[in-house]
Amino acid sequence: MTAGRYGQAELLVALWKLGSQEPMLPTSHGILDRALNAMKEKLPPELGSLSFSPTSIGLRCYELPDILLAAQEAMLISDLSALVTISEDVAKEIVLSHGVDIDEAIRVGSELSEEATSLCRGAVRVVA
Repeated sequence: MTAGRYGQAELLVALWKLGSQEPMLPTSHGILDRALNAMKEKLPPELGSLSFSPTSIGLRCYELPDILLAAQEAMLISDLSALVTISEDVAKEIVLSHGVDIDEAIRVGSELSEEATSLCRGAVRVVA
C-alpha cells in the first residue's frame, strides 16, 4: 500500500459519511465496486483514477481492497465491518484537505450511497 491509498481511504469514507444516511459501507457482493464504477466520472480526481475490470466473480475495483484495508488501519471504519467511525466534522475536514467543497462532497457521497443502495436491492433480489 502506498500513502496514496490512505488519502483515498480518507476521502471515500468522508464522502460516504457526509452523503449517506447509512453508517455501513456495502463491502460485499461487489456492490461498492459497481457503485464506484458507476460514479467514476463524478468522483474527486483522487478516486476518479480507480481501475475496474470484469472478473469471474463480477466487476471489481482493483484498488478497493487496499483502500478498505487502509481505512481499517487508520480507524476510519471498524475492523469487523465497514461501519464508518469518523464524525461529520472530521469528514468535513478531510474533504476540505483534499480540495473538495463540502456541498460537492455531500452531493457525490449521496449519489454514491444511492447507487450502492440500488445495487444492494438488486443483490438481495438475486440472492432471495
